[in-house]
Amino acid sequence: MSLEVALLGFLSIFPWGFFLILLFPGKITRRKVVLIFLAFFLGYLSTEIVLKLHPIFWPEVKIATPKRSGHILTQTAHIAFIQAGMMEEFCKGILILLSGLLLAFDWKKYQFRKEIVLIGGFVALGFAGIENANYIFSAKEEDRIAMFVGRTIRSSNAHFLINLCFALAFVKSNRKEPKDRPLALFLAFLLAVSQHGLFNFFVLPQSRFGAWLSTALFVGIWVWIVKDFRAFVLKDENLSDTVVDAEILDET
Repeated sequence: MSLEVALLGFLSIFPWGFFLILLFPGKITRRKVVLIFLAFFLGYLSTEIVLKLHPIFWPEVKIATPKRSGHILTQTAHIAFIQAGMMEEFCKGILILLSGLLLAFDWKKYQFRKEIVLIGGFVALGFAGIENANYIFSAKEEDRIAMFVGRTIRSSNAHFLINLCFALAFVKSNRKEPKDRPLALFLAFLLAVSQHGLFNFFVLPQSRFGAWLSTALFVGIWVWIVKDFRAFVLKDENLSDTVVDAEILDET
């Protein structure tokens, strides 16, 4: 893989990473920088795990010509939801969970800290960056820029949104009883698989109608994430600032 392809892979995720860092509350500390780079590496690691496991679970076999037209739809659904959706989201999700428990969990309060959102976002971007670079590398020389633009707008966006939604579920689970959290996080994982599967199911046939549906899915998830991000990440930060300001005014 050439330096040019690697650079295009990085640039395909840069806008989304910059967006998350810009909006995430608080100053950029050394801890946050370490979390970002670690999460990015875990995203790369999840890509490698998927590539290693894929030929084990689904070895390449000669596929017979479908006897029924419905067989094509079944294959598309299997690729979208199982081969891609479930496997990729499981590999990313388990790394988000483990790193979140190690680095973004307050064991005294028994709550996830907001940094889990950074971890989830950059695991997704690490995965997407490597995946995008591989697709760009596989494309013809004259098609690489078009592939780069498409992967930046769609694929990077999809991975980013899906795992932000998943990571926000960890923060939202803080409001639940400890015994109810495993179920809540498992449902969040199933949601991520469903979102990923639907996106792939819409775009795999490469139809205009499928592109419209995937765009509608993007818009819906964006609205959902912005609402939750403001409620569970930014709102508490603003409230804490208000309290500090009030205390300062009282002292003066």
